Amino acid sequence: MLCFLRGMAFVPFLLVTWSSAAFIISYVVAVLSGHVNPFLPYISDTGTTPPESGIFGFMINFSAFLGAATMYTRYKIVEKQNQTSYFSTPVFNLVSLVLGLVGCIGMGIVANFQSVTLRISTEINDDI
Repeated sequence: MLCFLRGMAFVPFLLVTWSSAAFIISYVVAVLSGHVNPFLPYISDTGTTPPESGIFGFMINFSAFLGAATMYTRYKIVEKQNQTSYFSTPVFNLVSLVLGLVGCIGMGIVANFQSVTLRISTEINDDI
């Protein structure tokens, strides 16, 4: 069952490297485009306007996928360790998998729905 997990040690490394590159690349594009102040902007400001919003969204979506792969790999490793020795309660392993996948879904939502400026009408309707 764990034969597909061989060689999966690169996934957490790729997750950290890719996520860091997502923030750095979107920052560089935002600064070069003149959309943010170059001195310590918020991460969300660096991925708000095009073209950096597209780059940020794509790269964070891929980071969410890598995070889900990391969580599933961890789940299977701990499950295998529980077969030979009592490493942890299987319920805790399942709860950590579910929480990790929910976090990855949340990261995908953040990547796809960047903040935008919305105009809210303040007119009062006289018919109400």
